[in-house]
Amino acid sequence: MTVRVGVVVPCKDEVATIERCLLALRAQDPPPARVVVVDNGSTDGSLEVARELADEVLLVPGVTISAMRNLGARALGPVDVVAFVDADCEVAPGWVAAALGALDGSGGIDGIDGIDGIDGAGGRADLAGWRSDAAPGATWVAGRWAAVEARQRHGASYVWSQHLAIRAELFDKLEGFDETLPTGEDIDLSRRVVEAGGRIAFEPGMAAIHHGFPGTVAGFLRRERWHTRAPGWFARMSGKSRGLVVLGAAWAATGAVAGARTAATGDATPLAAWVLGTAAGVPVLGFAGGRSPRTALPDGVLLGLWTGVRVARLPRELVAGRGAR
Repeated sequence: MTVRVGVVVPCKDEVATIERCLLALRAQDPPPARVVVVDNGSTDGSLEVARELADEVLLVPGVTISAMRNLGARALGPVDVVAFVDADCEVAPGWVAAALGALDGSGGIDGIDGIDGIDGAGGRADLAGWRSDAAPGATWVAGRWAAVEARQRHGASYVWSQHLAIRAELFDKLEGFDETLPTGEDIDLSRRVVEAGGRIAFEPGMAAIHHGFPGTVAGFLRRERWHTRAPGWFARMSGKSRGLVVLGAAWAATGAVAGARTAATGDATPLAAWVLGTAAGVPVLGFAGGRSPRTALPDGVLLGLWTGVRVARLPRELVAGRGAR
């Protein structure tokens, strides 16, 4: 029996990448049954490209990314598998075939079996995905962050919404992505898949290039602030990531105490010791994140910035959490 795969491509002002995204999907074997682009108000020429290469283009300005994906899924019609590929992602040849292999149990990877709700090689999965690479020639910020994220694989706890495939029946049962979340919807969906008795698979054949990794430190900081907009982001993180944020908060508090002592006594030793400890800790953090002495310093800088953004946003998050209770 032929398995029908429908692909939803959310887009807003992605003229630089959407053509590569759609051509990569059209070149798949087996090809998708339908490709629907959902546009959030592009004004840069993305629509013209989408209308040429997609089966349908929906215009839905002013809605969340989750709502865009859900509207696109409903527009696919009867399919067996729903795939989501962002307009700034270029999936590898064989991506669709690898997704189907993971969902029917012939794909997946070794080394993560035994984690609740997570499949390694073998086992029929309901949700599948894999890492995203930076584009060839990307800046060090994009290249190193892509490598760090790929190594973590989100603690084998969730699939990136940049590109994933899920059984249509389960997606409908779960009522799609949570449209109240402006970000973190991939973590939420993955957790609900597991809570519903579904399985997650990580399939190396589902590789993709993500052209949207920030290329500058300023862009990186903006993106990480954006990822902490939605209340509940701390609870949705993996245990390892939460631990890093807690350690970062404790270290920041230690620095505040050291600074206060220096100000009160005029003795710079406490603050100087904290600064030196911070400098020494950056490559250690980078090595823990990337496991490479050669890239420990840049990886540590980015992981430190990632942690710093979340530490700065943590008080607001904790206050929001108490208010929700």
